[in-house]
Amino acid sequence: MKRLVFLVEGDTEIIFIEKHVIPYIYNLGFSIAINAQKIVTNRKLNKKGGNVNYEYLKNDVNRILAQGDVIITTLLDFFRLPTSFPGYSADISNISNIENAVFVDLGNRENIIPYIQKHEMEALMFSSIEGFEIVVDDEERLELLEKVISKYPDPEDINTSPQGAPSKRLENIFGYDKVADGELILEGLGIEIMIEKCPRFANWLKKIIDVLKKG
Repeated sequence: MKRLVFLVEGDTEIIFIEKHVIPYIYNLGFSIAINAQKIVTNRKLNKKGGNVNYEYLKNDVNRILAQGDVIITTLLDFFRLPTSFPGYSADISNISNIENAVFVDLGNRENIIPYIQKHEMEALMFSSIEGFEIVVDDEERLELLEKVISKYPDPEDINTSPQGAPSKRLENIFGYDKVADGELILEGLGIEIMIEKCPRFANWLKKIIDVLKKG
């Protein structure tokens, strides 16, 4: 039986996959082994995660493929994506082209699903104010967050400049801590609202489910 591996950049992504995505998949009736792991950036020093050059991702994919009977997907941010990625472009409208170029470079295998989050994972947190209410108790700051949510019906469109990236907005509004706050915000949201509000994210999960159904 196949297993499913998520290759990610950091601890927040690991927590998100383990607490939300994996339970979501199991609730659909699948029973395969699933795990999330940070991409290895220095095997000798056992260093993982952070700014992931494409060669590190490719090395990990090939290592895991060699173990056999596996489906591999990624969760990477487009924000500050290294230029080493196949088909790289700084233009967000080319994000799907980059994913396709990675897919081709990794051998056109159906069991590999490259996914790059537009613009970064924090965009998902803007799906509803409910998550922010867990970590922010200041009405003015909550109002600022509400304004961003109201302005962007699709949270994945939030990014007007390097300082306009979702994570930067959170830092500026309430001093966001990626790991500590991120876990609580995502817990307060739940995955269903993210699927409803974020079409690229929802489509990624659908691709995973479709491959799983094929066995």
